[in-house]
Amino acid sequence: MRCGSSRTINMHRLLLLLPLLLGFSAKAQLLSQIELDTVRTYHSLESALKHPDNVYRLDLSHQKLKEVPEDVRKLKNLNALDLGHNKLKELPGWMNELQYMQEFSAGKNKFTEIPNAVCQWKHLKRLDLHQNQITGIPKCMGGLKELFSLDLWSNDLSDFPDEISGMSSLRFLDLRAIAFKQNEIELISSLLPSVKIFFSQPCNCGQ
Repeated sequence: MRCGSSRTINMHRLLLLLPLLLGFSAKAQLLSQIELDTVRTYHSLESALKHPDNVYRLDLSHQKLKEVPEDVRKLKNLNALDLGHNKLKELPGWMNELQYMQEFSAGKNKFTEIPNAVCQWKHLKRLDLHQNQITGIPKCMGGLKELFSLDLWSNDLSDFPDEISGMSSLRFLDLRAIAFKQNEIELISSLLPSVKIFFSQPCNCGQ
């Protein structure tokens, strides 16, 4: 009787813990910063696709890509993606499905605007789009409440909407190698008063 009672109690405890265990499993794809810094970085899409659910960090930089391979869509747990030094002009719409994206790098490509998918990555913490031809920051980026670091140096930026002040976690913004006038620098700084912003020396454009 005592043995049966013990089994009943243990089963009851398991049933109580089950929702917690399931909840942990459901959130396990979103890694902590420590976990993300220590996971394996895959440098081959072919290798990554052998175990797609175990891929959290993928580096496809320096591969002369003109479009993002659709097989990346299969990597549902992707937390970090590097597409730097390619020939990309846009991101496919399906990339907003990568809901655990925390770090995205696509510097030195051919973007003229920040891709729409970026605004859908609500857990995004680091965004690097340096050395493109981006002309402005979209209003929707104000909804990126977890964004910590934004690298946009050497772009063609001129449009900074008031909504960017909504990026409440932002602490670092690199805007070097962009020809801003002094009044533009003052405007950007007023929108992001808690952010360390790196500017080049202001120009006297048109004066």
